[in-house]
Amino acid sequence: MRRPPPAVPTIALDGGDIDQPQEITNPMSVKIGVTAPGTIAGFTVTIDSPALTAEMLATVGLATELNLVNPGSSMAEALGALGFPSGEAVSGKTALTFDISKLVPMIAQIYNETSDHKFILKVTDAKGKSTTKTLTCHLTGKVALAYNNDADLWANTATVTAANVPDGGSVQYRVKGAADWTDAVLVEGSKYRLAPVYETSKNAAGLDVHTIKAGTGVFAATTYEVRIAKDGQAVDSKEFATAVGDKIPNGDMSGWSKRIWIDGSNNEFPITYPNPEGMKVWDSGNNAFLEQNNGEETLFTPLCRQDETEPGTARLQARMVLGFVFAPGNMFTGDFDYSGFSGTVNFGKPYAWTARPRALKVRYKAQIGKIDKVGSYDPDKDSYKDQPDRARIFVAVVNWKAQHGVTSGMTEPAGMWDPAVKTSLDEGAILGYGDLVITQTATGWVEATLPFNWYAKDAANPASAPFSLVISCATSVRGDYLTGCSTNTMQVDDFEWVY
Repeated sequence: MRRPPPAVPTIALDGGDIDQPQEITNPMSVKIGVTAPGTIAGFTVTIDSPALTAEMLATVGLATELNLVNPGSSMAEALGALGFPSGEAVSGKTALTFDISKLVPMIAQIYNETSDHKFILKVTDAKGKSTTKTLTCHLTGKVALAYNNDADLWANTATVTAANVPDGGSVQYRVKGAADWTDAVLVEGSKYRLAPVYETSKNAAGLDVHTIKAGTGVFAATTYEVRIAKDGQAVDSKEFATAVGDKIPNGDMSGWSKRIWIDGSNNEFPITYPNPEGMKVWDSGNNAFLEQNNGEETLFTPLCRQDETEPGTARLQARMVLGFVFAPGNMFTGDFDYSGFSGTVNFGKPYAWTARPRALKVRYKAQIGKIDKVGSYDPDKDSYKDQPDRARIFVAVVNWKAQHGVTSGMTEPAGMWDPAVKTSLDEGAILGYGDLVITQTATGWVEATLPFNWYAKDAANPASAPFSLVISCATSVRGDYLTGCSTNTMQVDDFEWVY
């Protein structure tokens, strides 16, 4: 009669199937039952886990290869603390049960990526029979979202870390309360970038200009919502706010003072200056000529002054100087030099850019008439006579090593420039511009927004440039040529960046 083969050791999971992955939860039951009719002679546990690494286990006196029969005195205590029997509690036994219900949930406390953590159990009896089972504990990483506090407000970027984005899910952002979400771009690992999308077109001069698509990028003075979403529903979400951005000096036109202009005979004249005392940002052409008074009354009302009826606003007024020379009302960021019967507007001021704006916002009023004066040096003067005049406000972000001068007056004008026509001058690059041409009279205040068109969308922050900001306001577009309407006026106020 043939005898039945000797029984082999068994390894089973109490209340579950050890051959199926066990989801890690807290709490959970992980009790292992072992039988060995031939008595246990060997019992090893091999740990294959991205969380329970050799380095990590060494800190608690363990290793990835555990011998429960002969653990060594130093390891036996550590095994017992984690629920594993060892030594005499294992060797020679025909059955035993051990409980690692405290160990397995600890994995989720030190690791948060979706992963498998395997315990390979091998039991050998005194007759040489062995059984191996693998207990696989599966961790579904907790979805987590964090802002990395790294907004670059000139590049208009920021990053977030999104852990365990579910299959089919995405990371999205928007200005708080906006209707639409924009997908962030995975950079590497679990890092996602919130970045602007540039749209390219041709301006009127045929030059490539780039504008930032609405809803993309990260801008100053804004609160953003970020979420991990699946099927249109948020799994996790966060908010973050960016820095306040930059201000335009005396942008509210509340500060006015006098600067001293010295003529060729060293006579000093107090000239109206569109800055508070001590500031040198704005200036106006021809005030130096108009306000010479030799200690007596001013000869002419200046072309740029604080409005008498609405203090805290700038009034630009065209006029006929000495009855026959047309001078447009104007104001700009820069400095004005007057010599003889010509003046030079030196455009450009240093500006500490910390954030890229979307646009310039300004309020204006305007009185626009027909061109009644054409400059003798205007090459197109015949085509402008008696045509409707136009006023203009423009802004440019530049990277210049020197101010750019435009000279006009009783001599042939020189140095005229237009940021919508050229991408650079001898002084350096024009990075971007915004432009407003005013064609109609506006007796009430109009709030205008001048969106930026960028020539050099990837250029570095120009804050270190000697001259990086130009804002220009003029009652006549062709005023440099002394062509325009002599009765035009403009009021401007509340210059500020739009983010």
